Amino acid sequence: MPGEGCSGLLQALMAVKNTPRTGWLLRGVPAAIAETIAAHSAEAAVLALAIAGELGADPYRSAAIAAVHDLGEAFIGDLVKRATDEIGKKLKEDIELRVAAKEFGEDSIVFSLIREYIEQSSREARVAKLAEQLSTLLQALRYHRQGWREVDEILCSMLSSLSNASEDERRALQRVAGEALREAEQICSRGTA
Repeated sequence: MPGEGCSGLLQALMAVKNTPRTGWLLRGVPAAIAETIAAHSAEAAVLALAIAGELGADPYRSAAIAAVHDLGEAFIGDLVKRATDEIGKKLKEDIELRVAAKEFGEDSIVFSLIREYIEQSSREARVAKLAEQLSTLLQALRYHRQGWREVDEILCSMLSSLSNASEDERRALQRVAGEALREAEQICSRGTA
């Protein structure tokens, strides 16, 4: 139906602006100060611009992918890693794609960007994934500095994920957020997670 995708998009935007990320809540960060899904996506989009510029990827497409990568969570919730591990990453991604197709329309740019992110089918999708992980690491670092030590598990998990990046990607991440990455390495090397 015409306009249905737009209605789904507006519902999704309202939901992600008001939904704290579950991982922070589970680690004791109060809902009133927990980062929302939308705040995370906005930061990831800006980081994607910077990382793409370092890697020669299309910065605008990278940022667009990062901006919408979690919109499906408006309809299925922000599943934590433990839940994803239990149901399987493939099933979670299949559900996200089905919901995105239904809510945004299979012919929409939003759906195509979400699918590109999930399938990691382009260099820009890979940049968006790096930006998403870096954003999560940076937020965990902010909470760590505020005394929320339970988030160190997420901090160190994201640091580990980013260490699996290619050499070029790691250099780009260092140029974008080297000081923060070094601080995270110090925290994680102390075994506080």
